[in-house]
Amino acid sequence: MSNNITYLRRRKGWTQKRLAGMIGEHGIPVPTLNRIETGYTQGFEKYRQAIAKALGCAPEDLDSPDLDMPTVPVTGIIRHKSFIQDVPADKQERVEPPMGLPDSTEALRIKQQGLKPYHGNNDVLFYDGIPTTQERYFVERECVVKLAGKTRGEKLLAWVSKGSKPGHFILQPHGAPLMIDVAITAAHPILHVKRA
Repeated sequence: MSNNITYLRRRKGWTQKRLAGMIGEHGIPVPTLNRIETGYTQGFEKYRQAIAKALGCAPEDLDSPDLDMPTVPVTGIIRHKSFIQDVPADKQERVEPPMGLPDSTEALRIKQQGLKPYHGNNDVLFYDGIPTTQERYFVERECVVKLAGKTRGEKLLAWVSKGSKPGHFILQPHGAPLMIDVAITAAHPILHVKRA
C-alpha cells in the first residue's frame, strides 16, 4: 500500500522526527511513522486524522491517487552542446519541482552525455521562467541565456561572467567554445539541478 505522506511531509521541509513529534498529544514513534509512510504497517487508520491535521490536509489526501501535486513544464531540451531546443507546449512533460521555487519555474532536460562533469543525461535543471534584469542575480552563475544580434532568439545554457563593455558578457557553455563580449536579451539563473 502506498500513500502520499512522505511527499506531503517533504513539501513542508520536515523530517520524519518533526512530523512524528507533531502528531497527537504524545506524538508517534518515528519507526512507526516510517512504517506508515512505506506502507509496512496496518496502524495507518489509527493515526490518519492526527497525521492529516499535522500536515494541514484532508485525511483522504494522505492516500488519494488523485492528489494534485504541483508540477512545472519542461520547456527545453539540450541535445547538442549547450544549445536549448524549445519543446512545443503540447509535447512538454511535467516534473515535480523542489520546494521553495517560484510559481514561474520552468525546467530543462539534458538529453546527451557531452556536458559531463557538470550535467549528466536526463538531469533536470529548474530556472525561473521570468528573466532577471539585474546583473547581480545572474553574473557568475549558470543561466539559460537568450542571445541578441544575428542569433537572436537562440538560447543556451552557459556560465555568465561580465564582459569588457556594459551589456555584454562572457559566456562559457559546457561542451562549446568560450563566447566573449556577447550581447544577451535575457538571463534566467539555474535555481536547482535534479540529478538523474
